Amino acid sequence: MALRKTLGVSVLILFLALLAPGMASSTHAMAAPDVGRSVPIPIKVVLVGFDERQIDTAYLTWSGSGKNLPLSVTNLVLDSGNDTGVVFRPKYTFSLASSSFKQDLVSYLRSIEKDLNGTNPWFGQYQVDKENPDYYVSVPLAIEYAVYDANSVEDWLWSRGDDLGGYPEDGWTIILAYLPELPSASWSDIKAFKSTNGGVLPKSKPHYYGISPTDADLGYKLRYRDFMNAWGGHHRMWFVDLSAGPVFASEWEDLPLQVVLGDNNIDLSTGFGRNWLTEYMADYIWQATYNLIVPNFVYYPQYSSKYQVDIVILDDRDSAEKREVAIQDTVNKDIVAAALRDLVPYSTIAVDLCFKEVDGDLHQLIEANYKYTDSWILGNIFASPQRYGVVDVRPIYKYVLNNSAAFESKPRTTQNATTIPVFAFAFGNQTYFTYTYKWSIGKMDWETGALLGVTFQDAIFISFNQWEFTRGDHVEPRQPGKGEGFTETIIHEIGHALGLTHPHQYGNIGDFIFSPMGYFTNDYKFGQIDKDALQRAHVDQIYIETERLLNQLGGGSDTAGLVSKARSKLAEADSAYVKMDYAGAIEPVLTAYQLAQQATQIGPPPVVRAELTIVYFAGGIVLGVVLGLAIGFALMRRKQVT
Repeated sequence: MALRKTLGVSVLILFLALLAPGMASSTHAMAAPDVGRSVPIPIKVVLVGFDERQIDTAYLTWSGSGKNLPLSVTNLVLDSGNDTGVVFRPKYTFSLASSSFKQDLVSYLRSIEKDLNGTNPWFGQYQVDKENPDYYVSVPLAIEYAVYDANSVEDWLWSRGDDLGGYPEDGWTIILAYLPELPSASWSDIKAFKSTNGGVLPKSKPHYYGISPTDADLGYKLRYRDFMNAWGGHHRMWFVDLSAGPVFASEWEDLPLQVVLGDNNIDLSTGFGRNWLTEYMADYIWQATYNLIVPNFVYYPQYSSKYQVDIVILDDRDSAEKREVAIQDTVNKDIVAAALRDLVPYSTIAVDLCFKEVDGDLHQLIEANYKYTDSWILGNIFASPQRYGVVDVRPIYKYVLNNSAAFESKPRTTQNATTIPVFAFAFGNQTYFTYTYKWSIGKMDWETGALLGVTFQDAIFISFNQWEFTRGDHVEPRQPGKGEGFTETIIHEIGHALGLTHPHQYGNIGDFIFSPMGYFTNDYKFGQIDKDALQRAHVDQIYIETERLLNQLGGGSDTAGLVSKARSKLAEADSAYVKMDYAGAIEPVLTAYQLAQQATQIGPPPVVRAELTIVYFAGGIVLGVVLGLAIGFALMRRKQVT
């Protein structure tokens, strides 16, 4: 029987974004900053289970363009292709953990080890699809494995910082460990399993790190979350176990080190082996730097003193579906508000929620743009048949914008708030939005491959359906009466609207971190990576604009006092900033900016002000269509499951 293989294609993708910054009529056009920021970022790298004979630390630190590690990282805004005016300069330090620390870590892990038998999507067997014999699908098989609670391991590592020379208060720590003493997958077993299409189950037992996310709305427990090889994000620390796995979220790129060594016949006792391993480690450090520590932004991360989130749930289900699952149970605005207040504690957060029935012209438009997806190419070539309904989002997007008054009952047109409209559709059966061009910023559903949400500059569109609301009734093992609601995806998409991007932009295991911005963890609070990125960006943009204003001033005595006070406040902001207390730097940098405003006497500035930009959704102001560049997720993944 011929074996049809999926193609994992990681690509650079373009996304089409409608840009509606909604500048007030008195606001000047935004100009590129004539000043910028050069920001050092300390990054401590700890290697566990390695020694000087295996790693060339001098070669590991080789930094610059085309070298092992980045010497500088220009902070980019992906939808416009512009930069934020900030260049990060990573400052790496390296240390080798002692053998006693490694032994303690292994002992701790063995003490919390759970031996389980369960289906693992990485260990899939291609079988003839029951619905269409033209197709082959990958069916997860049950294997023996060991799992360690990821959050407990993170807590243990954080508590043992003194054994590693301490964690920097002003930087991040990356821990790369190799622990083959734990139950671990072998190269021979992986080869035997794949070469026989799952006919020979592994004799060795792989190990993993696990979490147990549960949907806060409808109680569904996400499956297959035992299978991670990395974790972190509650603190400024990320841990990767290079001997763990293989992980289905990154099927081939992040195979266990011992498997890769066997597959490539690498002898670590040779000079070539030492260089090979050094470069291999550098790639993980590079990936963590770009994914987690100094990430780019989807949209410009505009500071605002108030964020107004208007969530409109539009129910397009039939009467029987509505009776089965009450629409009010599918979303929790208090959880959304709490996540945002934690993310930007210096701003006022307001979240409004309303429910509307879909009828009339909008319902007819949805019907007119519906199709059933069952592509032979996707099913036959990619072994990923997609059997669900899709609705083209663009006509719906256009309709809602053109009829905004019917959906946004209380339009926000004041100049001291950024309004984020969220339109969440509850479709019947198993129907999702799709973006008919291949470029989008969307959250992909691991089970179907469908689009759950897309964030445009002026509005968010989300699609769930009755199948999602009752997902537990359709999976094995069953979870009767359980499902997934809107809340987590709303938080994810609002993160995009504020500028945050995915933690897997430069490698899929970046998703193995505490954050709602990935596709794997289903978190309802923003993690340290999200807070650092957004809060730091807000400080940077206000700081840059303050410097620009101060640079315009002459040396007149009439402004000397204000300038001196502004410089003093900038120094205060700097003091908090270098400690990575970005939230604490907001008040002094805003005060410095206001003092600079007074000194220049030029009125509201073009880029940043204490009372900032509103997104004019209600007014329908669209300034243009911008083609932006984004590092994308896989164009077509193997069928994944939750």
